[in-house]
Amino acid sequence: MNAIQQLVMGLALVTGATASLIIPDSGAGLPLAIADHDATGILRPLAVSGLAPGSAYSVDVALNIQGRGDGGYVGDVYAYLAHQIPGGEYTMMVLLNRPGRSASLASGYDNAGLNLTLSDSAAYDIHTYQAQSYQLDGTGALTGTWQPDRRLASPDTVVSSDARAATTLDNLVGSNANGYWYLFIADMEAGGTMQLNGWSVSFAEMSAIPEPGSLLGLAGLLSSAMFLRSRRGKRVA
Repeated sequence: MNAIQQLVMGLALVTGATASLIIPDSGAGLPLAIADHDATGILRPLAVSGLAPGSAYSVDVALNIQGRGDGGYVGDVYAYLAHQIPGGEYTMMVLLNRPGRSASLASGYDNAGLNLTLSDSAAYDIHTYQAQSYQLDGTGALTGTWQPDRRLASPDTVVSSDARAATTLDNLVGSNANGYWYLFIADMEAGGTMQLNGWSVSFAEMSAIPEPGSLLGLAGLLSSAMFLRSRRGKRVA
């Protein structure tokens, strides 16, 4: 590997992102019916191991929740994600809190399901997705990538104007991304039923971001090396 290639690789390493590790729920029992108008809900555990303790990870959650029979309603759904690290520390955050429910729309949105990703890096809040440009798949389920709801208000009274908690998906990692991750889902209003078809959690280790001066210095070395190579080529010619 010549000096130019080394510099290019170095610049890529300090600015690049690591690939995501996707861990799906492969346990028995899916798809799993979500009882109508029952706050007991369902709880699915996901065992995670092999991640580096003490490292920071970005976390995304993929959800596939579909209507059953005559169909369900997204506005009925309440869901949270929780993480228990080895040793016992437990944290949770609200993924869905009856999307669309507001002072003027007490039942929330009436779309038939969700087949999407929840991510801190998304542009828009899932609770108000119909106020944004959105798409449905062939089953009528919402698709795309959205920010988690994060509203801690009771599902019986939550509205879009409620404050959102500061805790994010990435915060759930804590001191160790390993351990058990739990998905809880409940249908909070009568009418329409839904089922959980599948879900997964993905982790991407967050690399240390170098100081801007370091990046500029590396880019400057790359530029100088390319200039010298160009001059050397002209001299030989």
